[in-house]
Amino acid sequence: MPAQNLQVQPEPESGRGCLPALVRLIWIFGGIGLVFTAVFIAQGRGGLMADLSPFALALVVILVRFADIRYLKGETMDNKPATLRDWRRYALLVLIAAGLLFAAGKFLAQKNIF
Repeated sequence: MPAQNLQVQPEPESGRGCLPALVRLIWIFGGIGLVFTAVFIAQGRGGLMADLSPFALALVVILVRFADIRYLKGETMDNKPATLRDWRRYALLVLIAAGLLFAAGKFLAQKNIF
């Protein structure tokens, strides 16, 4: 009987690792951090650092999203490949949200609601 030549096929990559998953969690849940910065501003404590925190957090989340798309083959929320057009839309929404939450925090701080 002839010996069969069996070749072992390499298995497809089962996962992309934990870094893309961590990056995805950061940009998905970054909005929650923005809400917490607005609450911190509304409490009237923290001064300049509290005032800058929503915009600093927004910048970090936007840059993380860019790195996700550019270097980690990021996906949209419905698991389709993300493009820079998706990133621009995301960046605009995050900046608008940061501005509105900053304004809401300042308004609540003036009214001494917290």
